Formats: sequence, structure tokens, C-alpha cells
Amino acid sequence: MSDALSEHDKGLHLRGVKAGYGETVVIEGIDFDLKPGATLAVLGRNGVGKTTLLATIMGHTARHGGHIHFDGADISSYPIYRRSAIGLALVPQEREIFRSLTVEENLIVAARPGRWTLARVYEFFPSLASRRRNRGDQLSGGEQQMLAIGRALMGNPTCLLMDEPMEGLAPVIVDAVLAGLDRLKREDDLAMILVEQHARLALEFAQDCIALDRGRIVHRGPSRALLDAPHLLAELVGVGGGGDRKA
Repeated sequence: MSDALSEHDKGLHLRGVKAGYGETVVIEGIDFDLKPGATLAVLGRNGVGKTTLLATIMGHTARHGGHIHFDGADISSYPIYRRSAIGLALVPQEREIFRSLTVEENLIVAARPGRWTLARVYEFFPSLASRRRNRGDQLSGGEQQMLAIGRALMGNPTCLLMDEPMEGLAPVIVDAVLAGLDRLKREDDLAMILVEQHARLALEFAQDCIALDRGRIVHRGPSRALLDAPHLLAELVGVGGGGDRKA
């Protein structure tokens, strides 16, 4: 991150973003800021556009309006590879690891110079170190999720986008993944956006939150305030705090 940037320019900024797939608009009027090192939870019912929001930031969708700025640059028209090169990384809901490659090969293929190295990822996720010679299709769901996060970190991003990283994991594995994310929050100047179907987990992790409905932001504020308002939380995300699988 350049020291020449003003504090106002640093980080991720969306203004009036409207996007979707082909001619179909899924999200619109999206405005928010994410400063370096900040954490944001994205909440909402099934199909409201949470996954589409992350995909749009990363460049996977068709943008129909608005602008995305990152560290002072208007990246609205940047291709995916260029967004990755300047510090954005996505951990997709489907994980999308290379199943025919080993753990170590999955990590090396994503490597860029920086603070995140093989040794640091292995120190962060010790179970990956013990499985470094195993192929992706020989890993448990939890190990695959850790590998997907580790692979994203190997690109040395400054902003990490995570789409339901706890989905389908056993509670003990959820605890391990959350411990890793909490450690990231404490030890690394890394901005993070978390989409998570378990709303309370997301709110306990992130400093701030937004909630989507029909592709628009209908709530924003500190996570703690929403945790302290269970009726409003239930209204925004539905009974049980469920989230969308692909929207």
C-alpha cells in the first residue's frame, strides 16, 4: 500500500455498484467502505445477492453501473487477474482447490512474494503441514477449507473476501477455522469481508456489518448493535440465521 495515498483513499470503496450476470441485475445501489485491517460481515436471506457482491468485487460479474475503488485506483473495469495482483483475494464458497494437485502444489501455484510463505501458512494451519503431500481430493472438508484460505493468503492480499467458509463443517472444524481467522484479524493488517450463513458467528467475528435484501443494502452498522437486537437480526436474516448458497 502506497504511503502517498490519503487515509480516505486507502482500502476498498464501492459507490452505486449495480451488477449481475449477463443482462440480469442482482445487486444495485451498493455503497460501503472497508478500511485496511477492518472486518465486515455481509448478512441476508437466501438469494439476496451476498455471493454476487463478493464476485462483483473480484470481477466475476457484469457491472451495470457504479464504481469500485481500491487503494486509490478505480478498478471497476479491471480484469480478475489484475485485481488479484493489486491485493484482492477470494475464498469461494465451493473452495475450488485443485484436487489433482498436492496441498503444497496448491499453495505454490498461488504464491506471490510477500509476508505469506509456505512456512507461515503451515504454521497457521498445522494440519496442512502434516498433509502437504496429499492430493486435494484426499483431504477432509475442513482441510480443503483451510487449504482454500491458505491458497488465498499465498497471493499476499491486503483484502480477503470469504464466501461461507464454515459451510458444511463439523463444529470442531468450525472452531479451528474461526481460530485461524481471529488470529489473522489480530496479527495481520488484512481487511476481510465475511459472508456466512451463521449470522452470529459472522457478527462475533466482524467489527461492522451490512445486510442485503433484494440486492440492496437495508441495514448497516456495528456488529455488536445487531447482536444486541435479536428481533432485528431475525428479521434481516430469517430464522436460524441462514444464508444463500449461490446468489
